[in-house]
Amino acid sequence: MSISNKISEIKIIISGFVKDLEHLESNGNLTPLVWEELNIAADSIKQKLNTIYTEYIRARQDEFIKREDLEKMLAAKNEEIVRLNQSMAELKRSFSDVTLNISKAFIPGSENSHPVQENLAVEEDQDMDQDQDQDMDMEFIIENGISILDSARGKDPEWLTDNPGHKIETINQAITLNDKLLFLNELFNDDSQQYRLSLEKIDQMYTFPQVLEYTRASFPDWDEDSAAVYRFYMAVRRKFC
Repeated sequence: MSISNKISEIKIIISGFVKDLEHLESNGNLTPLVWEELNIAADSIKQKLNTIYTEYIRARQDEFIKREDLEKMLAAKNEEIVRLNQSMAELKRSFSDVTLNISKAFIPGSENSHPVQENLAVEEDQDMDQDQDQDMDMEFIIENGISILDSARGKDPEWLTDNPGHKIETINQAITLNDKLLFLNELFNDDSQQYRLSLEKIDQMYTFPQVLEYTRASFPDWDEDSAAVYRFYMAVRRKFC
C-alpha cells in the first residue's frame, strides 16, 4: 500500500475520531463501546504513522547511500584529473626539451652548422652536465621542500616558520567560520564540494610536504604570499606539528 493511501486511511480514522470527541463535548458522555472504538482508532493511527515513518527513513537511507557513492565517484574523478594534469605538464616539458635539442643540433644557414650526427657527442656531454647539475640541486633540498639557499637568504614563507599552535586531529578543528568563508572565496572559487574533498584528502596525509605537493599540483594559481594561503597552511600545519 502506498504512503498516500495510508495517509487517506488516517484521515478517515481521524474524522470519525473527531466526531466522537465532539459528541463527548456536547453530551458529556460516551458509551463503553464508543470509548473502546476511540482507543482502537488511536492505536491504529499510531501504527500507521509508525509505518509511514519507517518507510520514509528507508527512502532517505537509500538516497544517502546514492549520494555517498556519487561523492566517492567525484573524488576519484578529481584525483584522475590531477594525475592527468601532471602527466600533461611532464609531456610539455619533454616536448620542449626535444624541440630545443633539435634546434641546437642543426641551424640552417649558419656557417657553423653541422649534421645532427656530428653533434651527438656534444649533446651527450650536455646531458651529463645537466644530470650533475640536477644532483647538485637535489643536495640543496630540505625536508619541507624549501632549498637551503633560500632558507639562508631568509626566504622561508611565514606559514612555514611561524608557530601554528597546538596539535589537532582534523583540519576542520582549526578552521573558524570566517576562515572557511575566506578559503572558499579566495582559494576554492566558492566550490564547497572541492573544499570539503580537499580537506578530507589532506586529513589522510602523513606529512606537511605531502600537503604542499598536493595543493601546488591541484591549485597552481594560489598566491603563497597571500593572507588566505597563510591562514590555510597555518591551520593545516597544526595537524602535523
